[in-house]
Amino acid sequence: MINKIKLIINSILIFFILQTNVITSEKISIIYVVENIPITNVSINNEIKFLLLINQKLSEISKKDMVQYASKSIIKEKIKEIEIKKYYKLGTTDQLINRNIDQLMKKLGISDGDEFNKLISKIGLNKEFINKKIEIEILWNQLIYQFYNDKIIIDENKLKNDLKKKISKKINSLNQYLLYEIVFSANTIKEFENKYDEIKKSINEIGFESTANILSNSKSAMYGGKIGWVNENQLSKIIIGNINKLNLGEYSDPINVPNGKMILMIKDKREIKNNLSLEEELKKLIAYETNKQFTQYSSIYFKKIELDTKVYEK
Repeated sequence: MINKIKLIINSILIFFILQTNVITSEKISIIYVVENIPITNVSINNEIKFLLLINQKLSEISKKDMVQYASKSIIKEKIKEIEIKKYYKLGTTDQLINRNIDQLMKKLGISDGDEFNKLISKIGLNKEFINKKIEIEILWNQLIYQFYNDKIIIDENKLKNDLKKKISKKINSLNQYLLYEIVFSANTIKEFENKYDEIKKSINEIGFESTANILSNSKSAMYGGKIGWVNENQLSKIIIGNINKLNLGEYSDPINVPNGKMILMIKDKREIKNNLSLEEELKKLIAYETNKQFTQYSSIYFKKIELDTKVYEK
């Protein structure tokens, strides 16, 4: 664990040592204004540190791209924060924040809270900064649930019948995929082409997971777009058709989902015995479909408020 922490610290510190021109200045200056909220050079530097914390591979990209990605990330967060504050008060989700902190620590290979606090202190961040970022995502997801919960449509009978057919097939094993996603939306063909080109360029330069961290609209973005292990019988024919032809590490063409596009990457693949429980698989499938629809509505709602938000570059 100590070696893991040292690796994280070193990758972040080395990035800032080598990239000497990453918006560094003793003087605090305003770079952007989102509505009436200023984003300073200090804010962008802290965002860079956070992005490097959750994905050390980002230390390999250029200073110019890192500043650009961090700027987009923090602007997106500020747009969400402005909207959230219309409905909720920050500082009321401590229990949920702690659960998410535990998940982040697990991702970083850290099991001790004190070690985590020492780590973020050494890279120039603090617990309040981390907590606020996590709380914004928690409250954003609550807001999407509040607005769209009654619009989630799950045909449980159809899912159950489809599962019965798949499970009843006389096969000894099933494929299971470790999937990662990038979700994005566009209002015009030109906007789609520009966004897809940006995503492909980013994947080529910094990899799929780092690109998901920065450019995906899904709540899985914080974890590099990770969906997790999914059984093939939980996936639609369209998705299976897109990923079956992929090798490990390759990603699909954009897949049409309601009001958006989804790109999938296969990180790993394995076979499991076909002794699945219908009830357990149905629960997983319902959860998967529900999460997918909430992700789509989240993307739609963010796009709407983004268009209504004034962002100025100083």
